[in-house]
Amino acid sequence: MTEDLGRLKFVRSADVYKAGALAGHLDRTDRGSVIFSYTPDYLGPGARAVATTLPLTEDAVEAPSGALPSFFSGLLPEGHRLTILKNAVKTSLGDELSLLLAVGADVPGDVQIVPAGERPAEPPPLADTSRPEDLDFAILAETVDPHGLPGVQAKASASMLTTPLAMANRRYLLKLDPPRHPHLVINEAAHLTAAKALKIPVARHSVVTDRNGLPGLLVERFDRTQDDGLQRLALEDAAQVLNLPPASKYAVSSEEAVLALAGLCKAKAVAVRNLYLQFVFAWLTGNGDLHAKNASILEDQRGGWVVSPVYDIPCTLLYGDDSMALTIDGKVKGLKARHWQEFAASIGLPERAATAANKTALSAAQTVDLSALPFAGSPLNGALRELRFRRSELAA
Repeated sequence: MTEDLGRLKFVRSADVYKAGALAGHLDRTDRGSVIFSYTPDYLGPGARAVATTLPLTEDAVEAPSGALPSFFSGLLPEGHRLTILKNAVKTSLGDELSLLLAVGADVPGDVQIVPAGERPAEPPPLADTSRPEDLDFAILAETVDPHGLPGVQAKASASMLTTPLAMANRRYLLKLDPPRHPHLVINEAAHLTAAKALKIPVARHSVVTDRNGLPGLLVERFDRTQDDGLQRLALEDAAQVLNLPPASKYAVSSEEAVLALAGLCKAKAVAVRNLYLQFVFAWLTGNGDLHAKNASILEDQRGGWVVSPVYDIPCTLLYGDDSMALTIDGKVKGLKARHWQEFAASIGLPERAATAANKTALSAAQTVDLSALPFAGSPLNGALRELRFRRSELAA
């Protein structure tokens, strides 16, 4: 497989499919840039834009220096997975088109990218079994992955190793403990379970173990349905909606992220409250990695945008991360109740609705018992002390 991936450096043009239909092309230029353009046949009545930042037009979109338009860059894996992929393709991190072609047949959402002239085909999952206990998760973590799974960066939840796993005709992500952040799997599982009390959609998940007793977090992909065969649903995170590359996922404010996502949803007021709940729950549970790629919108089966289920939400305070990923009322540390009041006002959430949301988030956060997780000493005591302060601020 590695030898086959090496050929992608020489592919000059890629076909872009939207919901199974050929929609456009990505082409390398002699200037070293990459351009995206729609096919003339696609630009007709009923056509759907490939992305919210790529409107239906005859004009091409050009990205310089080998980079891709931001929507496509946002489909690439990051961190550990991207390094494995780069080495397999034998190219540089700046050659984004080659890297995307290696995983483009299965990326988040309903877009597929393949070498020009090829038909997209669902790549086999890295593991396909009804018995995770027969697998060796450590081997999966180091294997070249044909699926594009964004995430995996330096901060705690984003440094999680993620790989697709198909089980019982469903599509899953299998997340493993990264070496520098022990017990992240059960940490996140506990917080995903607690988030159900927010009464908003939460990614379905379970903890499984491999043949060596290594835990993994099995998360069902919410951008795939199985009603009448495999169906892809459009998905965009806040960085993509804001037309930002993944490297800029910490460079926006929470207000910008919320307004960008909610502004595309068919029920904006509901979306604003949903997203506010996610941010305040993150603060109350010590999740410092709710950045612009960890909040997203999903196109439902009726064609409208809704806020995606909650995902990637461990307590990063346990690893020494005591700041928010994005600013809240201009701050990432030392937040108090007044900053959340200003945040709610700036995104258009009425005061009464914000107060009710705070109560809901507090109740949900208090169902997590950090002392029941395998942490002890200063990491645990420091996290508990900080969370007591945060919760007392909103409880008052």
